[in-house]
Amino acid sequence: MDKITKEYLTEVKKSDADINASKWQLLFYLKVLKSKGIIRKGKLECVEKKKSDNKIYYFELTDEIEQELETYINDIEKLISNETIPDVLNKPKCKKCAYYEYCYI
Repeated sequence: MDKITKEYLTEVKKSDADINASKWQLLFYLKVLKSKGIIRKGKLECVEKKKSDNKIYYFELTDEIEQELETYINDIEKLISNETIPDVLNKPKCKKCAYYEYCYI
């Protein structure tokens, strides 16, 4: 969570390489805030070094999105509580993943 105003919760990313993951991260933050009585819209800003125009995406936490998010949260909780470790994907995108160390080191 990078910035919060009266209208928006803003998350800033260095690139839009995985916009879907960034979107769900932002929506999760909006859900946490909502559970504390703070209602905001989401703004995702992608600030890339070599590009002059930054991309900005806007999101709102609807009931439908919140239900989908709850499904993802439940899936993650099942994964964490599982006794066995999932297989490594071994895909090119893995090298740039924030969780690389958990799979390969």
